[in-house]
Amino acid sequence: MKKPIPIKDRSDLRAYRQAALLGAPPIAYLLVFFALPILYLFVAGLKTPDPTAFIGADWTFANYTDILSDGYYLGVIVRTLGSGLGIVLIALIIGYAAAYKMESLKPQTRTWFLLLFLFPLMVSNVVRAYGWMAILGRTGVLNTSLRAVGYDGPPLRILFSMEAVVIGLMTILLPYMVISVLNALNTIDRRYREAAASLGASPWRTFWHITLPLSAPGVLTGTLLVFLLTLSAYITVSLLGGPRFKLLVSLVFDAVQTFQWAKASVLSFILLALALGVSVILILALRPAGAGGRSK
Repeated sequence: MKKPIPIKDRSDLRAYRQAALLGAPPIAYLLVFFALPILYLFVAGLKTPDPTAFIGADWTFANYTDILSDGYYLGVIVRTLGSGLGIVLIALIIGYAAAYKMESLKPQTRTWFLLLFLFPLMVSNVVRAYGWMAILGRTGVLNTSLRAVGYDGPPLRILFSMEAVVIGLMTILLPYMVISVLNALNTIDRRYREAAASLGASPWRTFWHITLPLSAPGVLTGTLLVFLLTLSAYITVSLLGGPRFKLLVSLVFDAVQTFQWAKASVLSFILLALALGVSVILILALRPAGAGGRSK
């Protein structure tokens, strides 16, 4: 005779089945429309290029070795990594300072500042990029204004450069950093800082030993969002960087446009590996600060 299942175990089993039923559709969706296409794309990068088919017939590592041994592609990889980390650093400095100031404002005033930061996200990327082109061009608003105030030198060549890409991406990505850091700052108990001040700690020391460590989760979230979105920002890079300024995402698009599926696959997975590698490093670098801050 079978031993009856206790009521508690039966309720746990029922809850497990309900969770499995609820989780099955999204898991199946991700497998079919995300995991399998990624796997298919990975296989395409390990096959010989065939202009008549998406996947070639023979297995080869030449697609990876050709790209990773080419100085041009290595330069684009370095430029992609450098631009991503540079934009993250700028967004972190400006975004943290803005969030730190907003955290001390009245709720109503803080809401208006949040709307101000979120306003650029309400505009299409294409429209926003064309707006910056009208401002930064040789005959744009910036150079016209400089001539109006007496500047008689050559026009500033900002458009179609790294500087233009950084300016354009900052208007898109800065809100993500500000909101992430602001949410973390709002969760810090004010009594920690008040206790530090009552014990004679200076504002800078209080910030360095209490506020910054406890806001590390927000810094990590904002940093990851900004970096990953920078790697995938094709429209802004293409319009403001011009045809000569290439990042990995630009090369992927060019390869797809010319039906070079194997090259597009290899470049995509290099971009994916770059994103995952830097994300892991950032998580390992910033998580101890957050954990240490919470434990003190």
